[in-house]
Amino acid sequence: MDAAMNHDSIIPLYAQVEEQLKRDIENGVYSKNGRIPTEAELAKQYNVSRITVRRAVEDLVSQGLVEKKQGKGTFVTAQKFSRRLDTGPMGFTEMCESVGLTPSAQNLKAEICVPKSAEIRKFLQLQDREPAIHISRLRCGNGKPIAFEESYYPMIYSDLLSLNLEKESIYAYLREVKGIELRSTTIRLSIIKADARLAKLLCVPRNAAQLEIRGFVIQPDGQPVHTSYQVGYGENFEFIVR
Repeated sequence: MDAAMNHDSIIPLYAQVEEQLKRDIENGVYSKNGRIPTEAELAKQYNVSRITVRRAVEDLVSQGLVEKKQGKGTFVTAQKFSRRLDTGPMGFTEMCESVGLTPSAQNLKAEICVPKSAEIRKFLQLQDREPAIHISRLRCGNGKPIAFEESYYPMIYSDLLSLNLEKESIYAYLREVKGIELRSTTIRLSIIKADARLAKLLCVPRNAAQLEIRGFVIQPDGQPVHTSYQVGYGENFEFIVR
């Protein structure tokens, strides 16, 4: 880390400090979500005043590169990811690949059971006690938990149970192998607090705010494909509705 500032340069000292901090962030000296040194520490490190450091940091805040957290310090801003909800169903694998993340999954359940929810049974057009395919997975990007996902499919999709659900994309299978066109119906968004189980799965504090997404996916002729439930994503994701 080059901490030498040129006091004789026509470039203001605050701009030199700002540029050095940018380089350190880009080179991984300060990790994403990591705290940068305090104003006093940076002033000593660069041999400048705290006022100079404060100006440099404020500029970085305005650029969205760092953020100040009351009582905690200044932290490198984590990369933001976008997911569109207005372009039809997008599988988690496809979403990750679109934002440069490597997708993976931990299979939690893959079974045949009778859904308890009346809403799920009605959508899937199930008779009393008629079973369905139930799949739940923890979805990860770059090895880090992002969302808990749970879906129910009619029994005609029982071949999904033969997939490697920790590596294969269900949507890719449905589209490319089965030739099924997928369409979304209603999507409901809400904010919930992580309970003990969800906090453990997603590696977040208990009661941390998480985005909950509920929806249904059909074929063009209206035939049900699956129910969709996801919760997670956290503060690094933004969702584009239209």
